[in-house]
Amino acid sequence: MSQITKIKLIKALEKLLDGDLTKLTSKELRNKARKGKLKINNSNVEKEAGLSAGSLRRHNDVILMIKNKSLEVKVTQDETTNSPIEVLQKEIKLLKGERGLANKKKKEYYDEAKNHKEALAVQAATHIKMIQQLMEMLPASEREKAMDKVVNTRPDNIVEGYFRK
Repeated sequence: MSQITKIKLIKALEKLLDGDLTKLTSKELRNKARKGKLKINNSNVEKEAGLSAGSLRRHNDVILMIKNKSLEVKVTQDETTNSPIEVLQKEIKLLKGERGLANKKKKEYYDEAKNHKEALAVQAATHIKMIQQLMEMLPASEREKAMDKVVNTRPDNIVEGYFRK
């Protein structure tokens, strides 16, 4: 069974490398090829072979073939590179740039969240002071009833603070 699967996977890889739309059996892959977005990767080879996702997991030699052929195709498609090493170095450079941008965004969002947290703390402190002052305005006999009414209305909307003197 494993040999049959391996043969199917190799034939599917050859069909994808051939580039002839009429030979592709997967409708999804034909549509991708028409749009010029067909990539040679493990998932597409499995689809073309008509196998389930993960069928390649026991065929390390076929996975290696797919990686090598994919790199070769990238070299032929990119006019600025002459070898697979240059393609990989170009991808590494691109990923490092993306990581740098992601780190900048992360720092920006972290600083923004920190500022919002500080502003929320100030707002909460102001709110507590305001509630304390409002409670002090009520007669002592009415404070307990007012707090019970607030707690019974929305038990999740409790502001902790010192309301009694």
